[in-house]
Amino acid sequence: MEKKYLKYSLEELLDDRQFVAWILKGHNKTEWNSFIHEYPEFKSEVKKAEEIILLLKDTYEILDEEDVVKMWHNIDRFNKTYGSVARRIQLRRTFAIAASVLIVVSMGFIGYSYFHNRNVEYQFVSSNVPGDQEDARLILSGGEQVDLKQDNSTIEIDEKEKITINNEDVIDQSGNEDKDNDNLQMNEVIVPYGKSSELLLADGTRVWINAGSRLAFPTKFTKDTREVYLEGEACFKVAKNASQPFIVNANKLGIRVLGTYFDVSAYPNDENIETILVEGSVLVGKKSSFGMSQTVELKPYQKATFNKEEKEIIVLDEPDAEVYLAWTEGWFQFSHQNLEKVLAKIERYYNVNVIVQNEAFPKEGKITGKLDLKDSLDEVLTALSDVIKMDYRIDGNKVYINKKIERIPMK
Repeated sequence: MEKKYLKYSLEELLDDRQFVAWILKGHNKTEWNSFIHEYPEFKSEVKKAEEIILLLKDTYEILDEEDVVKMWHNIDRFNKTYGSVARRIQLRRTFAIAASVLIVVSMGFIGYSYFHNRNVEYQFVSSNVPGDQEDARLILSGGEQVDLKQDNSTIEIDEKEKITINNEDVIDQSGNEDKDNDNLQMNEVIVPYGKSSELLLADGTRVWINAGSRLAFPTKFTKDTREVYLEGEACFKVAKNASQPFIVNANKLGIRVLGTYFDVSAYPNDENIETILVEGSVLVGKKSSFGMSQTVELKPYQKATFNKEEKEIIVLDEPDAEVYLAWTEGWFQFSHQNLEKVLAKIERYYNVNVIVQNEAFPKEGKITGKLDLKDSLDEVLTALSDVIKMDYRIDGNKVYINKKIERIPMK
């Protein structure tokens, strides 16, 4: 078993399918027992979680680990169903534990609840990886797909739920929402590599979506929170509304704001999710079936880095915060960044595959500079060559990079 479980809270254990499968079906029983024997301080937390899981299990004839996890997504259903069960089978202590968990979690993120009829993580409609399409696309909540022909497309939504694309095409979405369906209907913007898009939401929030990214959003915010879902990178300038917080869901991370200016980078292949704040304040926390945990508050000119493997959030001061948002204005600035990260951004923006051929090339070296993304790929690479000593060759959608060979002048 992994040592990460030692850091898990009770709610995180209940949200872990491997743990639930062990309690319900004895999966990996030997490993789990050895783990508890090695770390006896973990036993008390296991006991509490086991009591709650078995309480849920006893209510149904057939219940697997996924059903148990889903059970926690709806606090109303839990209270209604298991309150009477707990009294009937006289497991008041167990029910008290379960109820206390729900109360603590529901209060843990300033009253914000993830329980009401919703999945832990939004599933994007399109399974295609951004980059496989030539044009950016808008997928409407009804399933209709619209190509966004321009390299830098714009989408604007007004209060009457009308969508204007590139200041020309207008799509009327009013009346398309299912009023009897409690699940909010979402639209999706898919931006392939080599493209970008700017989105103006109905509440006045402006979103810049970077290459190789996708964003899910409703045409109109009708609930007590304004929620969107991000995969990739986007910059948000959120319209203030104290009564309706804005939530960015980025993989296993949640960012809660009232009105602010910040950037989120959450590409699937990156080991970290980064949140950089320029204005206002945001709360950043780990997501689970129960909502937010281990939240930290960012102040302007700070960066929160969430490591997906370690599941830890580290906050550091970032005096060059604007550097991370410069791409929204067509610039790519980097200050003391690894060359490997710089090349990854160039790959996404220009939809190319960069191949470093010299193993001795300093991919981990820290470099500082500024590139004009409005320039051609060749011009950008030439400018990059001025910052570091490298030679490059463009062959179709591949870029080969070598360490520059110093030529000895002939006598």
